[in-house]
Amino acid sequence: MPHRKIKRARLELLVLLLLAVATTVLFWLTDLDYRAAAVFYRPDPSGQVWPLQHWWPLKLLYDYAFPFTVISGLTALMVYVAGHYHAYSRRFRRRALYILLVILIGPGLLVNLVFKDHWGRPRPVHIEQFGGEYQYVPPLKLGHTPDKSFVCGHCSVGYAFFVLYFLSQNHKPLYFLLTLVLAWTMGFTRMTSGGHFVSDILWSGYLVFLVAFALYYGWFVRVKPEHPESPSSS
Repeated sequence: MPHRKIKRARLELLVLLLLAVATTVLFWLTDLDYRAAAVFYRPDPSGQVWPLQHWWPLKLLYDYAFPFTVISGLTALMVYVAGHYHAYSRRFRRRALYILLVILIGPGLLVNLVFKDHWGRPRPVHIEQFGGEYQYVPPLKLGHTPDKSFVCGHCSVGYAFFVLYFLSQNHKPLYFLLTLVLAWTMGFTRMTSGGHFVSDILWSGYLVFLVAFALYYGWFVRVKPEHPESPSSS
């Protein structure tokens, strides 16, 4: 692996670890998680307590996030399979497999099956401060509820676009910013309904980035391509 890639990989991993530790400590020592969620908690006489969740653009994002992920994964799979039969598609096969693996392992396995299904952290809508029955549980601490707040699954759909950041050679800042905009928009959508804390949103990003990072530096750049890479990848 080229020396410049090694340096960048070390820097990326260092920044990721520092952000994860710093923000987690912040949420443990302050009530920032609760205060951010409280912005969207607005009880009214009609019985609505999270009124922004009914705004149609937010409902649209919520409803179509996971179908979009499935379509993206299937598209990557089709490109990968086509690469076995068509010379033109062969140049994109490794990239397609990388994208597919990030989607399956990041949002699919790690975020939704490992963390969400087993961590038991109560959602904002279900904690005592917002009329629920559970106490607030800080990030990374195991909860003992059937809730699935940690981490944000919908946000992981946006964070999956980190693949563009890693695959790009000349436009990394642009793709990194695009990924954050998409993921944090999904996070905003989930917070309006009391579905997630800010820490859930951030940790979703840390996990997906780590998966994309590990697959890129641990496999993608180490495997010799079977066909010259397309110049459009830059």
